[in-house]
Formats: sequence, structure tokens, C-alpha cells
Amino acid sequence: MFCKTSGVFLAMLTCLLFGGCGGGSSGHPTTYKVSGSVKNNGTAVDGATVMFQLMEGKESAVGSTDAKGEFSLSTFAPNDGAVPGQYKISITKYSTPPVGAKQLVPGQIQSGDLGDSYGGAPSGKDGSGDGSPKNLLPAKYANDQTSALRATVTSAGPNRFDFDLK
Repeated sequence: MFCKTSGVFLAMLTCLLFGGCGGGSSGHPTTYKVSGSVKNNGTAVDGATVMFQLMEGKESAVGSTDAKGEFSLSTFAPNDGAVPGQYKISITKYSTPPVGAKQLVPGQIQSGDLGDSYGGAPSGKDGSGDGSPKNLLPAKYANDQTSALRATVTSAGPNRFDFDLK
């Protein structure tokens, strides 16, 4: 199983419209706006999936980059941000949507889901030669354990995180 491209991400956001907002009467923890950018060797990355996995807890937040490499995170509702805490981060960009990929929805993602969906390259290790989607970014960033990317979201902010992958 692999991460989704922007088309599936948009479908996920549509589903979230019916789920309410973070904090308050919804019963979800309070979230804070989180944004940032993704570059690969100094060049903005369009269509990357940015996944923040809370180090202590089950919450995850996900975002997709635009043509300028900019992203905003969603946890329980579109662009609601992330709950405060320390996060490990994975970033991927696949050449085509993976067939049979899990439909992961923020707020319903469990840590075990991340290993299958965000933890590595498609079958064939690099996704080449077998028709599988290919991760277009350096492989180490596809796994939050090997990416070494970390961030701390706080209530005080600013919660802006810019990543330049090498």
C-alpha cells in the first residue's frame, strides 16, 4: 500500500467536510494551523504528500503541496492544522496513483497504517520496471523513521515548517 496523490487527497478532504472541526464541541483535540513548504534541492515540489505522525499518540496530519511547494495540514477537517506535540515526518511524491492504495483519512489513521502506506517505496523497492508508481523524491524521506525530519507544533506558533530535501 502506498500514499495517495492529490486526487485522492482531494477526495479525502471532501469526506472530511462532514466530520466537523477540531476542538470544541466535536470531541476532537484542539488543532493549530500548520503550513510550510517542500523543496527538492532548492526546487519547489508540486503534488507531494506531507505526513506528520505524532510521536506520542495516534493523531496524524496530512497535507499536499501546490505548484509553489506550499502545504497546509489537515487532521480532523480540511486545513485545521495539527494537535500540539512532537512529530516525525515523511514526504512522498508518486509518479502515478498506486493501485489498491488504502484510503487514509486524517483522524482515522492508526500508527500501524503508516508503515504500509507511507513507510517505503512501492513493490520492486524503487517502483521501477513493474509498472508500479515510483516515488520521485529521495527514498529516505518516504519513511518517517529514516527521514530524520521532525517538527514541534505548539499553541503559541508560528507552526511553519520548510523542508529542502537533498
